[in-house]
Amino acid sequence: MTKTHLGKQIFVAAGIPATNDDTGFEALTWVRVNGFVGGLQLGFEANNVDIPDLAEGVTLGAKGMRSGNDSTASFRNVASDTGQTNVKGYANDTSSAHSVKVVSANAGVAAEAGDAVQYAQGYFHSLLEKEIAEGGYEGFDVKFKQNASTVNGTEPS
Repeated sequence: MTKTHLGKQIFVAAGIPATNDDTGFEALTWVRVNGFVGGLQLGFEANNVDIPDLAEGVTLGAKGMRSGNDSTASFRNVASDTGQTNVKGYANDTSSAHSVKVVSANAGVAAEAGDAVQYAQGYFHSLLEKEIAEGGYEGFDVKFKQNASTVNGTEPS
């Protein structure tokens, strides 16, 4: 059965885990970022390495170096939200050590023990206010550059 993204919640933490696993991520202090609109695409991409073969007249491809995805997350403004304040601060600081947690909860319900979770480490950057436009809303976009493989787990109790 295909699921929608309804109910997805974003949490952030200053710093990265000592180990890139459930235990390492669960040791961090997480703060929910309210007003999540969408975006944030976790994963890695591999470069293509072209290998020409003149005798055969073809160029073969091989998988090269991998790089964490650099994606944009969008938020609507929520007054006095600590998570939004943290994300904006992370994007503007000089640190490249931040973590995100995506919890797949039911829409309108707080994250609960056993909910599916994805963790990633990297850094926030490139904070931009939403464009002033007809049909627009007040909010911001921020980029997250992933630096280690995504860790799948469950929300601890």
